[in-house]
Formats: sequence, C-alpha cells, structure tokens
Amino acid sequence: MAKPLVEVPRELLWDYEEPPEDLLWRLRRIAEFFPRHGLTRETLDLLFAHRHELRLEPGQVRLIEEYHRAWEAKA
Repeated sequence: MAKPLVEVPRELLWDYEEPPEDLLWRLRRIAEFFPRHGLTRETLDLLFAHRHELRLEPGQVRLIEEYHRAWEAKA
C-alpha cells in the first residue's frame, strides 16, 4: 500500500518545480517551517507518526508532539 503524500506549499519549493514523490522529503520540508506550515490535522498526524524518522532538532520534535497533544485534547 502506497504511503499518502502530503501537499507541500509552493513557497517551500524554491529548489524544485514539483515536490519529490517521497513522503519523508515532503514531511521534512514542512517540518522545517512548522508551525507556520503543516497545521492541518492530516499533515500534523503524519508529522507526528514520522517525527523520529525526519532527523529533526529535539525542540522541533517536541513542538510537533505538543501540537499533536493539543489536537488530541480537542477531539
């Protein structure tokens, strides 16, 4: 089963005409600009699920975890 692809905002594609068909690349690019980008529920769920695979700074991982906890608390 293919992994779902997340939409990458145009302003994050300065070095690509179109984003690669690689979910982790797309998530990593969005995570670099989180929380300015990536605040849809679907994108946040994917960022959370793959947070340890994305090679992010520890503070960025914690920020994604906090936003995810907040979404879960609202649900």
